[in-house]
Amino acid sequence: MLSIRENIIGSVVSALKKEFPDQDVLNFEVASAKTAEHGEYATNIAFILSKKVARSPRDVAEQLKKNLEHNVLFEKIEIAGPGFINFFLKKTVLQETLSRIHASKEKFGGSDSMKGKKIMVEFAHPNTHKAFHIGHLRNICLGSALVRIFESQSAHVFRANYQGDIGLHVAKFLWAYMKNKKPANFKTHTEKTQFLGAVYAEGAKAYEDDELAQAEIKDINRRLYLKDPKLMGMWEETRTWSLEYLEEIYRRLGAHFDRLFFESEVFELGKKTVQEGLKKGIFEESEGAVVFPGEKYGLHTRVFVTKEGHPTYEGKEMGLVKMEVEAFPFDKTVHVVANEQDGYFQVVIKAIELLMPELKNKKKHLSYGIVKLASGKMSSRTGEVITAEFLIDAVEKAVSKAISNEDLSNEERQTVIATVALGAIKYVMLHSTAKNDIVFDLKKAVQFEGDSGPYLQYGYARIASILRKVKGGGFSAESDFSECNELDWLLMRQLLYFEEVVKYAADDLSTHHITHYLLELTATFSRWYDANRVEGEKEVLKNARLYIISGVAQVLKNGLNLLGIEVIEKM
Repeated sequence: MLSIRENIIGSVVSALKKEFPDQDVLNFEVASAKTAEHGEYATNIAFILSKKVARSPRDVAEQLKKNLEHNVLFEKIEIAGPGFINFFLKKTVLQETLSRIHASKEKFGGSDSMKGKKIMVEFAHPNTHKAFHIGHLRNICLGSALVRIFESQSAHVFRANYQGDIGLHVAKFLWAYMKNKKPANFKTHTEKTQFLGAVYAEGAKAYEDDELAQAEIKDINRRLYLKDPKLMGMWEETRTWSLEYLEEIYRRLGAHFDRLFFESEVFELGKKTVQEGLKKGIFEESEGAVVFPGEKYGLHTRVFVTKEGHPTYEGKEMGLVKMEVEAFPFDKTVHVVANEQDGYFQVVIKAIELLMPELKNKKKHLSYGIVKLASGKMSSRTGEVITAEFLIDAVEKAVSKAISNEDLSNEERQTVIATVALGAIKYVMLHSTAKNDIVFDLKKAVQFEGDSGPYLQYGYARIASILRKVKGGGFSAESDFSECNELDWLLMRQLLYFEEVVKYAADDLSTHHITHYLLELTATFSRWYDANRVEGEKEVLKNARLYIISGVAQVLKNGLNLLGIEVIEKM
């Protein structure tokens, strides 16, 4: 089924062909109008066409308008300013959208726009033997949300997680681990992870400050790649601790994966693939190492195999892509990785396309900005890391102070606190465009008014409370909307845009379109809530409003679900 916007585009194209038959269909926009005073949609086609036909935009708009006025969608069409065409939809169109929401329920917002597409989303990417910090939180929130959004558009999605479990960072840990006494008993995964983080920080500091320690760590790294039996037992045990803890983090965040890939399983294949590329002239030898000559392609040269014969991250990537294709022959892979690796991915993707031409234009790096606190960027090298668990616990404590509903049982209260805290965190991580750095402000994140996840969850809970308390005579698609006021219709107008927002988020690989939409919908509902009532109104209006706000609740729930944020019935 075509969306309203797609129907309008089709109508404009038809009018264009009729009124200006000699002109090609142009790249014009049909966008949602910013305010109800300008209708529901507007187009700029008259400005684009005017240059071709040597007439003023307003004259072109007037001519197109004559052919559009009899369309069954439109109540009226107005020419605004120098030539914008504004479309005012019939109220029956808004009612039909509301009816589709009730009929589709949790499926509303979905489409078949990506049906048949196989998309791999590679995200999370934590290293074992290191802390899972709040930068990883943004990664996992982005990746999980993209998976849900793609699936809503009928794509077949594969969740991949590539984790670093071998390499210099592990060698730093093992160097310090061998100098520390292992605690007798760990009671929780958290205790194990805190121990891992402290030991890694010690090794990382020694690597930077002590030349002898650095040489010893490099030797441990060499022995790791050779699978030295004296190291393998320690490596396997501590790796298991890390993976158990990471699984707990994934569970807490509501994330899961179809396949975990590890550096330890791809490095040999990566080295072999690079050697094959060397024979084909894709890679070159340089001072004993194997490099990719990026300058030939407007990029920069990077080492893929060191002079010691170890594959670098870049070299391992050559093995990873082969394993990923075998596991899931994708049409597109989206790598969710911080913008610090922009140059890395430009080179790696170019090398992959030369090695495997069938993958050309199938790999996309979704580059995202870092998460900052007041103290600035986090550093795992020094151990001054804000872990994901620490942040979640801190947000839960802040939320607990704001939840004062005495009608909640202790169990309900704890569930609400945990759900609101995760909603607060995920909203912050998803609200900006991915490329932007973000600052996590704890006070702002947990507020129940304004730009926050709890504000959206509270909006849903308000509607749920009304629907529980108000006993209507029955509301349905046949409800009488004749008594509805301007704010009632404004709410229905907002619902009109949800489907196209979700589709745009999928195409643009950006969650912020959905967060901004939900924020505006909730703000519109808050205005409605302050000015209107349901209980006490005559039956016709009461039933119409119950039908409207239950539709709003459904869209809020669907949108929040796409972001990985749960709704709450009582707060």
